[in-house]
Amino acid sequence: MNIQSAVYLKSLVPGASLPERNLPVFAFIGRSNAGKSSFINTITNQKNLARSGSTPGVTQKVNLFMVNKKCYFADLPGYGYAKLSRHERKALEEIIFWYLSHTEIKFQQIFLLIDSRVGPTDSDVEMIDFLNHHHLPLIIIATKIDKLKSSERSAQLKKITTSIPGHQIIPFSSHNGEGKKEVLELMTLANA
Repeated sequence: MNIQSAVYLKSLVPGASLPERNLPVFAFIGRSNAGKSSFINTITNQKNLARSGSTPGVTQKVNLFMVNKKCYFADLPGYGYAKLSRHERKALEEIIFWYLSHTEIKFQQIFLLIDSRVGPTDSDVEMIDFLNHHHLPLIIIATKIDKLKSSERSAQLKKITTSIPGHQIIPFSSHNGEGKKEVLELMTLANA
């Protein structure tokens, strides 16, 4: 996919109405601090489209972006941030599950981001189980791959692959652009 335009459209919380145009959706989800905002900014060639902060948990709603006037990007809240209260974590999870459970949304692809240095956490596995249960198209993005030493890289990728069998895994770096081409090619295929 050649992204020529990407603009913020609206933010959604449970009960909000979905956009009138039922266009294809690419959704991005991951644990807080997995690099979701940097990922979105990298693939859209924009520095500040998705807000990122030094503190995890910046995204508190489903933020929708119109891309090329032909599809939506949905930036979902991060999950699993330990410093949020139990009530706050539950509220974010409700937003995530509310959005992903809409059967009328045309999900082309869901990209689940996992910090390659950490590997899949229990909350990642729970999210993957939810997505699989609802038969949603899922690709795993192993973020921050540039932060691994070359001696650690293959072991970490093997750990992720073993923990999450049956899913395509793309190593990605918002620092050097590794994986960007592969992600955009997958979006082109999914949107064909």
